[in-house]
Amino acid sequence: LFERLAASAPVVMVFEDLHWADAGTLDFIDHLLEWSRSIPLYIVTLARPDLLDKRPDWGSGRRNFTSLYLEPLPGPVMRELLAGLVPGLPEPAVAAVIGRAEGIPLYAVETVRMLVADGKVVAAGDGTYRPVGDLSSLAIPETLTALIAARLDALDPADRSFVMDAAVLGQSFTVAGLAAVSGIGEAELEPRLRALVRRELFAHMTDPTSPERGQYAFVQALIREVAYNTLARKDRKVRHLAAARFFESLGNDELAGGLAGHYLAARDNAAEGTEADALSAQARIALRGAAERAASLGAFDQALTFFEQALGVTGDPGDRAELSQRAGEVASTAGRHDAAERHLRAAVEIHRERNDRPATARGVASLGRALNTAYRIDDAIALLGPAASEFEDLAPDVAVVAIGGQLARAHFLLDDFQRAIEVADGVLLAAEQADLRAFVADTLVTKGSALAMSGRPIEGLGVLRAGMELAEAAGLIETVLRAANNRGVTEITRDPRGGLMNARKALVLARQLGARVWIPPLLQAVGETSVRTGDWDAAITELDAALADEWEAPERSSLLGAAVVIAANRGQPFAERLGELELLTDTMAPGTAIQAIFPYVAGFVALAQGRLVEARVLLHQSADAYVANLPLSAPASARAALWSRDVAGAREDLAALDGAGLHGPAVESDRLAIRAGIAALDGRTTEALSLYRKALAAERDLGLVWDEALTAIDMATLLDPDSPEVVAATAAAREILVRLGATPFIERLDVALAEGRGHPEPGPRAGLAATTPA
Repeated sequence: LFERLAASAPVVMVFEDLHWADAGTLDFIDHLLEWSRSIPLYIVTLARPDLLDKRPDWGSGRRNFTSLYLEPLPGPVMRELLAGLVPGLPEPAVAAVIGRAEGIPLYAVETVRMLVADGKVVAAGDGTYRPVGDLSSLAIPETLTALIAARLDALDPADRSFVMDAAVLGQSFTVAGLAAVSGIGEAELEPRLRALVRRELFAHMTDPTSPERGQYAFVQALIREVAYNTLARKDRKVRHLAAARFFESLGNDELAGGLAGHYLAARDNAAEGTEADALSAQARIALRGAAERAASLGAFDQALTFFEQALGVTGDPGDRAELSQRAGEVASTAGRHDAAERHLRAAVEIHRERNDRPATARGVASLGRALNTAYRIDDAIALLGPAASEFEDLAPDVAVVAIGGQLARAHFLLDDFQRAIEVADGVLLAAEQADLRAFVADTLVTKGSALAMSGRPIEGLGVLRAGMELAEAAGLIETVLRAANNRGVTEITRDPRGGLMNARKALVLARQLGARVWIPPLLQAVGETSVRTGDWDAAITELDAALADEWEAPERSSLLGAAVVIAANRGQPFAERLGELELLTDTMAPGTAIQAIFPYVAGFVALAQGRLVEARVLLHQSADAYVANLPLSAPASARAALWSRDVAGAREDLAALDGAGLHGPAVESDRLAIRAGIAALDGRTTEALSLYRKALAAERDLGLVWDEALTAIDMATLLDPDSPEVVAATAAAREILVRLGATPFIERLDVALAEGRGHPEPGPRAGLAATTPA
């Protein structure tokens, strides 16, 4: 919507009192900042420093972001403000206001409003005021809060009660809502509201484009706070309960969060005992409804907050178990892995204590899924393996199928592809017979991914696509995202550009639906593939923006890899991020994709810096640690061997690539380049040139501009640099390298050309970050 508006004219969006915003609103603004770089959209957020308690990193790492801290105004500026607001205000009054205000402009404004209420100044009709009473001496309260309290105290008792009723409803409110809380009819309310508008306590919303048109609002949030804090706890409880019942009567799901907030506030202000217990039950129901509503909208952090609030007013073990399980499930989707594990283990423990075996099995399945998502695979297998036997007698209960599905996924994530396929086959049989389509779809994704990575890529991709299509038809978003991620990993050997397109589509879906845990692996796939396609600027912009956010270890590791590689390829600083990556991956279980990211990335960094022997060692380690790295690590290692004129090493890497049974256009272009290099080192120049022609043609057809540039460096290193074909290839490569800003490789190319003409010595080469299947 806002992009379309900006297509016709610049759009300015102002968010006031952002310190009160919920997580969903803050995430929405983050999304706007991230995706609006190419459109004329100006976003202004106004907040107290309290906002940084919620979001300590607010704005950090964002491009085109300016932060302004509003210091108190100096005396001359305060004097100018008062002169503009009340021309002709006597000097003693000006001095008194400035002396008390201490540079806070709202204090001056509230003082003028107090004088309006006292009849000592009146509106002039042009936005200013004029003195009409004796202003030679003013009794002004010392603090802003006291000043506002004094204004409220000066009201008629009925009007003061009326303002307090409104304060319970929030910063803005409808006449109907105020009638419900105050017990006064709407017809009687309207004239009294207009009188309070004249006293500048309320404002009437008349903008025809505003969704709040017709509502009233406090002119300042602080007025509402002071009015609310004046209420006794008992009075707050009564009013919040009235507001909650009014919200309930509207039957509007969009008010779920507000309804829950009023019941919770009523509970918090009630005395302990029967009444508090009854309010706790109502608050729990409302909070659960609000949590499920938030989850349905993709606001999983907000859903987690509501579930945790519900747990705070829940004593019944059965209710606690159910709420803990849902809290853990939404926490996992939000990428809050520690919270997910904590809540889900608590749910399983309560289910076991209650001897509810079906519920225990469901909790174990959810916990296993969360552990897999967090790449805590050893813990997942330790949990799920025994559970599969323990609950076998419950079949065909859906929980038994769910446990099997997550066990198959755990074996897949540990590179035990054959075991993953075997377990998945059993799960698929049970799920098909029971028509459990969600589990069929998810397990097809697991099986297809395992097949593709065990030397059967065509069959595997077919099975994976079947799972993805079934998930799309059934609206199973997390399974769709997982399938898209794994499909991208699998298609590395076939069509990287197509994989990039699919990853971007899935990334948009993940962001739209708030599936935060899937954003980093999909961005990792985008970054990794963008290295080969030459889309470096777009990739690093997205990666840097994502790295400015808060992530747990698996997700941050995914993001760091591609960002480090692009920086190394450009000769830019990367040491701090590489060190962070090493620390993060050290905490992950051995044998998982996340744990293997560091040697993979470090190998490409070594390649970029010309440490060719070290690069080969690290790249071999990465493939040994996680076989899915092989399609990219083996060609890179072979290139390092060729640049070192180590023909035996190049043959070893080619044999590893062939032995993996990998096929597809991209991997075939890699094979051609390696075979061409081996032929050149063997002195078979004519054959080498023929193979290099085919490799370059394949790379150009696939849009792999980075591969094309590196293949040209191979040619300059291993063949006569003055040969017409080498001259043409290196000229095109130089153009690519300059466009990408790949300074180390421009130098590498120059060294290779000089060496071919009798000068020393080989330089570096760069690569790609490892993708992470899930």
